Amino acid sequence: MHHSKKFKKNKQNKTKKTNIQLNIPLNCPINLKPFEYEFSKTISKSLLTQSNIERKKEFARELLTKFSPNSIKPNDNFYDYINYQWLKNVSLKQQQKYIVQIDDFRLAQDKVFKQLNELILNYIKNNKNELSKNLDNYYKSVIKMNPTSYSKKLAINAIEIVDKLIQENNPWKLLAFFNSDEMLSPYAPIVWSLNPDDKNSKIFRCNLNSHQFHILDINVYYDDGTEVEYKKNYRNKFNKYVQEIFDISLENLKQKPNYFKFNSTDIFDVEKEMFDALGCYDVVKNEDDENKYNRIYSKECLSKYGFNWKEFCEFLGFNKKNIPPFFITGSLNFLKCTTDLFLAKWNTPKWKSYWVFLLLYKLMRITKDWEYVIYNFKGDFERGQERINESDSVSASLYMSIPFNTFLTEQYVSHYENPLAVKYVKTLANDLKIVFERILKRNTWLSPSTKKYALLKLKHFNFIFGKPDKLREDPVLNYCTILYDNMQLINNWRMKKFIQLEGKPVIDIPFMDWTQYPVKMSGTQAYIVNASYTPAKNSIYINLGYIQKPFVDLDERGIEYNLAHIGFTLGHEMSHSLDDWGSQYGWDGNLYDWWNKHDKKTYKKIQNDVINQYEEFAKRDGIKFDASIGIGEDLADISGMAICNEYLRDFQEKNQDLIPIRNLSFESFYTFFAFQQKQFVNRKAIRAQLKTNPHPLDKYRCNVPLSRSDIFRSLYNVKKGNGMWWKNINSVW
Repeated sequence: MHHSKKFKKNKQNKTKKTNIQLNIPLNCPINLKPFEYEFSKTISKSLLTQSNIERKKEFARELLTKFSPNSIKPNDNFYDYINYQWLKNVSLKQQQKYIVQIDDFRLAQDKVFKQLNELILNYIKNNKNELSKNLDNYYKSVIKMNPTSYSKKLAINAIEIVDKLIQENNPWKLLAFFNSDEMLSPYAPIVWSLNPDDKNSKIFRCNLNSHQFHILDINVYYDDGTEVEYKKNYRNKFNKYVQEIFDISLENLKQKPNYFKFNSTDIFDVEKEMFDALGCYDVVKNEDDENKYNRIYSKECLSKYGFNWKEFCEFLGFNKKNIPPFFITGSLNFLKCTTDLFLAKWNTPKWKSYWVFLLLYKLMRITKDWEYVIYNFKGDFERGQERINESDSVSASLYMSIPFNTFLTEQYVSHYENPLAVKYVKTLANDLKIVFERILKRNTWLSPSTKKYALLKLKHFNFIFGKPDKLREDPVLNYCTILYDNMQLINNWRMKKFIQLEGKPVIDIPFMDWTQYPVKMSGTQAYIVNASYTPAKNSIYINLGYIQKPFVDLDERGIEYNLAHIGFTLGHEMSHSLDDWGSQYGWDGNLYDWWNKHDKKTYKKIQNDVINQYEEFAKRDGIKFDASIGIGEDLADISGMAICNEYLRDFQEKNQDLIPIRNLSFESFYTFFAFQQKQFVNRKAIRAQLKTNPHPLDKYRCNVPLSRSDIFRSLYNVKKGNGMWWKNINSVW
């Protein structure tokens, strides 16, 4: 494209290739850049005029200065010991205050949002074609959001839509209507989705599963006599929120004589009914005995469970001649009891209010003058979010991820991919896998058959780096400058594609999680800052957004830094392949429970010990929470630390490091580990985290894994009675 730079570009590529061939040690900066000239400009005049002796003395004093109070000792509370100064001074810019908790992941994602926004605007500015026109229209619709006048018309139309569906007296048509909208489908009582078949993970199949509740803490639906005031307050807040949605969106209807008055408490009551239906045992008497994978064929569906699969599929958009022969569900009890509830109640006044509420809820989320209602409850009250999102960059990146994923991926990869960083991560990942295999071979509590299969699964384990192998083309649709219309356009296109993909090979599809606020990217978009294990693929996907600073630093940092960042994440995710979630899937990604009862009992004891430790460590800070919520994450943290410990020990042995160097190397690794776990969460957000987040607060995600490291224990002289002491150093595997 830039012919004048062709020679220079080739020369740079040749240099990079030479560096790789030289096999530069991992603990050396691969791409050391000159910095002193520019850095010198930042030094204050007072320092420049200071004598060399004075400067050296001052620097020595800085090194000896306590970076945390005397009361905080590394063998008592390593997280606070390292992060004290950062926690004291942390702050966000105004446009970043939508971030609920401040950590490296979310700050890096915010940076990527800005980069994507710049890529979009630059393309629009520098190109005059059909794509730039569509980008421009969609972008404008996102920034302006839905016009209030248009949303008011759509709100009135919502009542008419629901009334018509009820008058037609076909519950399956109504259920299919709400399942055909990706923003609303999670809140349908029975949720249709297209997923890889758990027993044939290379093929897409229809799934029917349970409803996603509007209230974040589902214990609020459960009347068991506990936390009575807390639940009462939560319900009151929710009812007020619902009433605001009705009042604001339907303001133009209030004075009309035939106005159907919506009762805000109806919404909670309907969800409570759905919640109670999940607790029935009409088909399988004991939930523990229920098979989590059930294929329900069309012939038996109506007679056994009351669900008219054929009619539902037709209204969803399937051709009458090509109705899928079966669907998959995780619970027979759910299917029977929720279907019975739905058929009995779907056209009652309470449920009419619920259907209308769903349509109004969607409008509130995408209308600028109304979004504050959603924020006040879902953002401020439930999540402790300090401010509503006011960043065009964030909005544009999130909302344009679905219609323009391939465009954004190609742009992001071409501008921000660092081949050296990707190669570095590949090298580290494969080495850590070897270490994990060795740890498993030494395992003493797994039975021989289980251990053999675990090693087989690791043998077939693979990594996907940066972006999906194949990207489907973005749809060519004529977008306007109205957000609602644009979202309907892309949603309808996607639904048709989903229906065409049933029974076909699995392909990469970008997704958004609309149950989150703000909405969250949840697929394999290259520009997500994340890494994740997928049991159906038996692989870890490391998004390109994660292969950057501060998670990978090849310019100025060594192995200890990178091991504490990307290395720990890789170790953590590898552990998921064998835990009580990953162990339900075989080496080929298909559903297969390969643990025996003895192994499950032993693993349960390990889990209980870790749960007790997390709860005990939190209790010292006056925090009471149920650590069982995130036990899978907790064990993966402990295992990830053990893998990294052994890798660093091997690395030092390979390089024949002196003992003092090894000592400093581990100190450096633990310091970087604690610092990369730094997290600031305000009090409101902590409340929500403890109730709903599978990941515990990062303070405990730091201290607990370290407390189970024998190297850390020896290095910092941790003894019984110290805060970092635990009764055992069991590192899971």
